[in-house]
Amino acid sequence: MSYDIITDSASNLPATYAEKNNVGVISLQYILGGEEFDSYAETENSDALKTFYARMREKTSVSTSNINAAAFEDVFTKVLDAGKDLIYISFSSGLSSSYSFSKSTGDTLKSKYPDRKIFIVDSLCVTYGLGVFVDYAVKMRNEGRTIEETHQWLEENKLKICHWFTVDDLFFLKRGGRISATTAIAGTLLGIKPVMRVNDDGKLENVAKARGRKASLSMLVDKMVETAVNPKEQLVGIAHGDCLDDAKFVEKLIREKLGTKNIIIDVLTPIIGAHSGPGTIALFFMGKGR
Repeated sequence: MSYDIITDSASNLPATYAEKNNVGVISLQYILGGEEFDSYAETENSDALKTFYARMREKTSVSTSNINAAAFEDVFTKVLDAGKDLIYISFSSGLSSSYSFSKSTGDTLKSKYPDRKIFIVDSLCVTYGLGVFVDYAVKMRNEGRTIEETHQWLEENKLKICHWFTVDDLFFLKRGGRISATTAIAGTLLGIKPVMRVNDDGKLENVAKARGRKASLSMLVDKMVETAVNPKEQLVGIAHGDCLDDAKFVEKLIREKLGTKNIIIDVLTPIIGAHSGPGTIALFFMGKGR
């Protein structure tokens, strides 16, 4: 029996991908300058994303909201009422409460639908890391793997999805409480760029520092060289905060150093961009470990 794969808009997956591959997407909201927007509705609206980052550069206030239990119940119930099983692959619990809401909703619905299978996966992933993770699940379903087999693979391999980030403007990390004001000022004056990862707890962790933008971008690729598994054949994601030229620079380095064939580049959607800011570059791939 087939089953539904569901994720949320923190995955950075465009609507065209979701529709083509029968992936359900629950949208998170973001608030820009006091006005609320649907992040999933704008995944392929280049004008809206340009405006979002332009206003961030003006230091407009921005925040994000979690998916509530009612939204999960609505989506899950529609699948279950159709007589299908489901896997929900959640935004990292280290950065959002979406997983806890989805898990409690799934547990409640199991008693109401005892003949249905409901699996809730805390991906410990964000943006295209989550998107790449979902894509592996889609491929397994297409290969005829059972829902149990897909769930087991996801649980066993989620900590192999590597996430490496750098930002261009430290103001946004300071505003979000990720770094202190003193660190932001000193780093800006010295041209220091942080190199970060999502760790095994699904949280953002500052790992290294680079002097200058190009050095920080090169360091992302160096991390991939160190840990990537079968880099030529795997799907690699690059997300950017309205800085396409820098994303293409990273893509060029990856192709030169690793010969990777399948690389997707897209704008970082507001759910993560709201916290990291314009100029963010994020690289996602399958590795030996994070």
